[in-house]
Amino acid sequence: MNQPAEHAPVVTSPRGLRVSGQRASLPQVLLAATLCWVVVGVFGCKKEPMRPAAVPVMVKTLAAEKITTSRRFSASIEPLQTTSLAFKLSGTVRSLFRPEGADRDVQVGDTLVKGTVIAELDEGDLRRARMGAEARVAQLEARVATARETLAIATRNLERFDSSSGSVSKVARDEVEAKRVAAAGELEAAEHALADARIQLDQAIDDFANRQLVVPFDHAMVAEKRIEPGERKAAHEVAFRLIDISSVHVNFGVPDTMIGAAAPDRSTAERVGLGQELVVTADAFEGRALKATVTKLAPEADPVTRTFLTQLTLNNPGAESGQPLLRPGMIVSVLVGATLDREAMLLPMTAIHQGRMAGDLMVYEVVTETGQDVVRARRVALGGVFNSQVEVVTEGSEVRPGSNIAVSTSERLSDGARVRVMRETAQPTQPPLSRREAP
Repeated sequence: MNQPAEHAPVVTSPRGLRVSGQRASLPQVLLAATLCWVVVGVFGCKKEPMRPAAVPVMVKTLAAEKITTSRRFSASIEPLQTTSLAFKLSGTVRSLFRPEGADRDVQVGDTLVKGTVIAELDEGDLRRARMGAEARVAQLEARVATARETLAIATRNLERFDSSSGSVSKVARDEVEAKRVAAAGELEAAEHALADARIQLDQAIDDFANRQLVVPFDHAMVAEKRIEPGERKAAHEVAFRLIDISSVHVNFGVPDTMIGAAAPDRSTAERVGLGQELVVTADAFEGRALKATVTKLAPEADPVTRTFLTQLTLNNPGAESGQPLLRPGMIVSVLVGATLDREAMLLPMTAIHQGRMAGDLMVYEVVTETGQDVVRARRVALGGVFNSQVEVVTEGSEVRPGSNIAVSTSERLSDGARVRVMRETAQPTQPPLSRREAP
């Protein structure tokens, strides 16, 4: 029994395309499926081509950096001159020098001028000894004068006896001659005693003068004090130690490779010689550099350190005002070859690439084009190598101070490649770079 037309079977093709009728033929089904897939392919499967992702890179901005090629030596400060004062004889300390305007005795740190009497012993015994020696000399001078007069009289008597020969007995003449000989002996003894007395007087005068300690040079600063008024000081016992630091010596040792004439291809600034000016720095006066002159170079090496003692001399800043900058015992640094220190633009070696032509070198500079960061190949000229970094010379280079150079993942870059700049975290401050010989 036939079914009504409204109940005829319905064939559904892909994508919901319906073919109504009593029965869909096979060609109709295939046609419907083909049309469906064409529609899907045209309207549902079209995609844009994929763009390459931006390469993440680290950059370094070219800027002048400090390059330290000098050699640094540790040195010590010593005074220009130093001396110890002591009395030549024992005695009781009577007084010490008092600085003008100060209600106190001299103390450590005071600066004195040459000729200042810094200490004095009690003069009582010394004055009496000098007066006794003077009296002894006066007494012996009178004795010598008397002996000389007696000898003169005896000599005249003998001459008179000799002139009247024949009328004077031999016994009388011998007696006169014996008196002359005795007078001559007395004069000689008196003269010897007078000479000894004068020596004793000179010693007494010298002892009386040495009751005082006198400053022997200008700009004498009291570095040590071992004396107080009223105490008993033994002879040659040190009372004061004085130093002159208006100028100072800077002592350090250099190896044998830094003395003598330099090789033709080396700078003489890397050597040490008499009369040369060197730079002195110290933590005590950070940021300040002083110039000192080489005044002594040891002729032989120290047997322990195998270095040659080198001595510099320089005026001590602030010494005139009583506040010297340099003080004995301070540790300072001496720079040899400081004139070779300079500034240069440096890049890591990983940032340098072979150019298109043989012998050409290049870097990738990060620039902004159409709102995007890209890299461009730039030719560079290089200088020396410093601690695994290479100097970029402005002349002959296509980069300048301020250029941003890619220093990482550069092996993945090419001219025009899109990049994404990675920001570096704060790094600790690095010390100045030192030179390494270029290969």
